[in-house]
Parts: sequence; structure tokens; C-alpha cells
Amino acid sequence: FFRFRFRLSNDVRRTTYVSHRNVARGLSLPLFSVVWARRISPRFSLLEHCSLLLRTMGSGSGFLKKVRSMDFYKKLPTDLVESSLLGGTLSIAASLFIAFLLVAEFRSYMRSDTESIMVVDRSPHGEMLRINFNISFPALSCEYATLDVSDALGSKKLNLTKTVRKAPIDAESLAKVGYGVEDFKRPEPKYDEFPDFGDVDPYGEMDFLVPLDEASWDAHMNHYDVVIVNFFAPWCHWCQQLAPTWEAVTQVVHQKYPEADGRVRMAKVDCVATPDLCQKHQITAYPSIRIFIHGTDDVVDQVGRHNHLAYYGDRTTEALTLVADQAADAHGKKPHMHGIQNANSINQKGSGCNFSGMLLVKKVPGTLHFSARAPGHTIDYLSMNMSHHVHHLYFGNKPTKKNRMLLESKFPQYFESGWLDKMAGQAFIAENPGATYEHYLQTVLTTVEPTSSPKLKAARSINVYEYTAQSHAYDAEDHASVKVTYKMSPIQVIVSEKLKPFYHFITSVCAIAGGVFTVAGLMDSVGYNTARALKKKVDLGKQG
Repeated sequence: FFRFRFRLSNDVRRTTYVSHRNVARGLSLPLFSVVWARRISPRFSLLEHCSLLLRTMGSGSGFLKKVRSMDFYKKLPTDLVESSLLGGTLSIAASLFIAFLLVAEFRSYMRSDTESIMVVDRSPHGEMLRINFNISFPALSCEYATLDVSDALGSKKLNLTKTVRKAPIDAESLAKVGYGVEDFKRPEPKYDEFPDFGDVDPYGEMDFLVPLDEASWDAHMNHYDVVIVNFFAPWCHWCQQLAPTWEAVTQVVHQKYPEADGRVRMAKVDCVATPDLCQKHQITAYPSIRIFIHGTDDVVDQVGRHNHLAYYGDRTTEALTLVADQAADAHGKKPHMHGIQNANSINQKGSGCNFSGMLLVKKVPGTLHFSARAPGHTIDYLSMNMSHHVHHLYFGNKPTKKNRMLLESKFPQYFESGWLDKMAGQAFIAENPGATYEHYLQTVLTTVEPTSSPKLKAARSINVYEYTAQSHAYDAEDHASVKVTYKMSPIQVIVSEKLKPFYHFITSVCAIAGGVFTVAGLMDSVGYNTARALKKKVDLGKQG
């Protein structure tokens, strides 16, 4: 046949084309005839071939009959079908059931699935971890409260001040009674190595060397305009170093400003002998030098805040004598216009302290250390109460309201209530003074990808830090504090949103419609045939 084809000349190609068309028509393969004719007769256009195909299909050939014979949905004449009550009931029930399944399938299609994988942390090298905190200490004074941070690499930062704010609070309600301000670092005070006493014996028996107590306090304050008081403890190292200088300055000041002058006086209070008096004035560190003007150290500033007037300068004879001279000049002035150098107004009318702020730390194990400490002071840690309330403590940036709603709606199984901050709202109350609290937090980075589109994954990914917390308290032998130890997990959890393909939805719709229709048809057929058989038996019984 092929040899015959190649022997044909160009003049007979049209005849051959017509012959093949007849062959194809006889075989009822018009499409094959067009393709074959196109190959052997390239002169004819595709439009002519298609026209020929249509004429072949509609020329009364058996092609349409062949197609008609392949009908899966053969119809019965209307007069040959019969309706039944069972069939109508099943049809209504099947329609309702199909509608219910279609709605359920549509809701399932609209609801995305999630996939979680764990990989090694993919954070950029050197990325810092943000720690956000707001913690209240009802029994810790802001005057000496500090926050230190250290990590496993040996880095230590003491008394952080730039991003940390402290505010005095009421011990009962935890409400702020002063403004939060950035903490400041106090320099180490200087001491006299060899105080110059002159011809005066600093240890002689003189009335001004007798410490004040509760009985003599009011009379002393009412008699003098300005009283500079040294609150000390005999066992305190810094108090022992200050004692000779204080006695020398007291002698010099009292000689310069005699009792008849009444402008300034030096005094001291033994906090071991009179603890109630020291507690009344909220003394938590030794030595504490307070300046009382007209019987009080309460100074009201221009915005109405109540403050303690405390001295934090050098503790040399020259410096303390200068303070006494400036205090004498403050005679008759308002307390907030005292003009005394190195005398700072510390907002201390609340007995507690609130720490709030944020820190940027390296992603290595580290510790936040809340305690009381100040240069040149000794803290009585064994009598300190480190009870605290955690308002919030979380890592990283807090998700926006929109992202938070997105996470909780699309991933409810991962982000339950309180998932971001496990310690928020918890209170830790010390049963005994001197207790130390330790909180151990294990943090893991969770990256959420709300969409499965590769182009939008990077743009819409949300990084959140979850953590587990373990806490315990114990009696410290020498240092009461609160330690928050954190450790980053090397594993990163990636939660991806998986959208269902549309063809899955179409397949499910077809399966629902076809399956319910088929099952309903089988039930109708069984019910109909059973009813006919029973009816036939009943009719035969009547005839018999």
C-alpha cells in the first residue's frame, strides 16, 4: 500500500485523497481520514479538511449511530416509567442528604489544613532575642532595686538602665503611685582613708554621738530646721568605714552651727537597735543618708510627686561638710528648693517597685537577675521579701491584633489561650523573708506561614516564641533575689497552611452526588421489587 502511495503522481493525488475519504467513510473513521488525507495531500487547507469531516459525519454515515449506541444514559419513553411513593420519598431524602453533604464539603474545602515540621533553627547568624517584661515587687524598694543580665558566653551587664523603667507601687493594690522613669547609675562613693579629726576625739562621750531612737526622734526634728541622718547597721562594712568620718563631720558642723543657731544638725540611727524607726522611713540599705527639712524628708516636686530626699555623693569629710553648709543655707526655703548638691529626690512613697521594659540578648542560655544592690551600700538580704507578680513576660515582638486573630482562627490547635505568655498573671508570694525564686524558661521559635503560596510565604510569615516555665523557691543563705533563666531550643517549628486543590473539591462533589443517587436507586429498586413480590403473593392467595 505504501509502495503504491509513493508511485502516485501529483495528478492523481486528488483521486487518491477521495479514495481514502471513501475508505475512511466506510470504516466510520472520519477523523482518521482527515488526518491521513492531510498528510498525503498537503495542498488542501485545514479548513477544507474540517469541512470534509463535517460533511462525512452528517452524510448519513453510521458514525452518529455508533456514538448514539455508546449512550450511558439511555432514556425510556415517558409512558413506560412509573412513579412510586417510596421513590418520591427516597428522592426527597437523597436531595436533602446531597445538599447537606455538599455544604459540609464546601466548608471543609474552605477550611485549610496545617502541616508542622521541625528543622534546625534558621535564624540569621547573630540575631538578637528580645525579652519583654513587666514585674511588680510589692516589698522591694525602687531606691536600690536593680536588674542584671548574664549569659553562657560570659557576658555580664549590671544594673541595666537604658531600656528599663522603675516605678514605685502600692504594696496592696500594686497600683503605681509615681511616674516610671529610666533608672540611673550611681557612682561609687569615695571615703576618707585617714579622716582629719584635728584635736577632737571622735570617740569621746558627747551628746551628739548618741543615736536617735523613737523617743528622741520627734523632739530632735522639731528643734532643728534641717537634720542630716545616717541610718546605719553596726555589722555593715560601709557603715564601719563611714563612722569615723561621720563623727568628725558632726563635730565640725556642730561647732560651726551651735545649738542656738538651730539651722542644721547631724544625727544617726542604729537600725539594729531601732528597726521599727528604720522601717517607717523605708530604709533597706546601709548606710542611708537622708536629709530632713522641717522634720520630713518628703519633697513634693513641681508635678505633685512625693519623694524622699537622699544623699548619694562622696562620703568624705570635705563632701559631707559641704552638704551641711548647703543644708544650712536651705533654712527657711521650701523643701524642693533646697539647693543641696548630690541630694536626689527619689520617688519612694510607694513601698514596692515595678520593673518594666525590654532587653536584647544573644540567643544563648542566660539569666535575668532581679535584686537589690547599690554602690557603697550593704543590703540586708536575709530580711528582704522578694514576692513578685508577673504582669507579662514574653519573647520576641508581640503579634499585631490582626496577626493574633489570624493565628488563633486558622491555627486554634497550636495557639490556645495564653500560648504567648505562660507566666502572665501569676503571683509568687514568699512565706519567709530571704527566699530566692528561680524561673526556668525553655523557648522555641515557631514560624507560621498562613498561606501555601511560595511568593507569599516569606512576606506573610509570622515568628512567635513559645516557652515552657518551671518555678521553685528556696531559702538563700546570703542573697535573696529573683532569677529568670532562659534557654533557646536549637529546633525551629514551621507551621504551614495547606489549601485543598480545587479538583479535590470537584471530585468530592461528583462522588457525593453519584454515590447518594446510586445508593438511593438501589434502595428504591429493592423496596419496589419487594413490594411487587408481596403484592403478587397476596393476589395469588386471594385467587386460591
